[in-house]
Amino acid sequence: MHLLKIFLVLLLILSSMSCATVSHQQQLNYEGNKAYLSGRYQEALRSYEKTLRAANKNRDQQYIAIAMYGLGRTNIKLCRLDEAEKWLKQSIIVREKVDDNDEAKITQNISELARLYSAQQRYLEANVLFERSLPLLYQMKADHSDPIELANHLDEYEKSLRQTGRLSEADVIAKKSKELRQNNPGKTALFRPDPIPQSCFSSIGQ
Repeated sequence: MHLLKIFLVLLLILSSMSCATVSHQQQLNYEGNKAYLSGRYQEALRSYEKTLRAANKNRDQQYIAIAMYGLGRTNIKLCRLDEAEKWLKQSIIVREKVDDNDEAKITQNISELARLYSAQQRYLEANVLFERSLPLLYQMKADHSDPIELANHLDEYEKSLRQTGRLSEADVIAKKSKELRQNNPGKTALFRPDPIPQSCFSSIGQ
């Protein structure tokens, strides 16, 4: 019995050590996120590029998608919108092949690209992505877990619909957003997407 106890303790120690193990790409991505949140976007870009190289080397599809998403978001902050679009599109393609987890979900990638298109006044393309992301958000029960963010997302979709003349559909979406807010008084959004710098759009009159 004493030996069994020793074995169980050793097993727990080894298990905890295994859980604490962080891959090279995970550490690099953490450094990228830290730089991004601090507004050090060039540094974040370099970290995400290193993350992507490490993830490719280790054939880690999760972190390939995560790194591409980071590169997309960071290029938006640097107003490199063509580059951002490229990385976000690629991140969606990779993420379609792997399961979502607590750290990354395909709705993040799709919604980020939808917001980029909407900000660029590319409403037809934005609509396609909103129409793809919303069923997934409801499937994830976002109407319960983060109803105000879902309402905000619906607001963005409503605006995009109106810009493309789909007024009756926009009215339906506006009603859904209003109901979410009415059913969740006093709540605020848990997730708030980063705004796209307005300076990126001076060429199109924004």
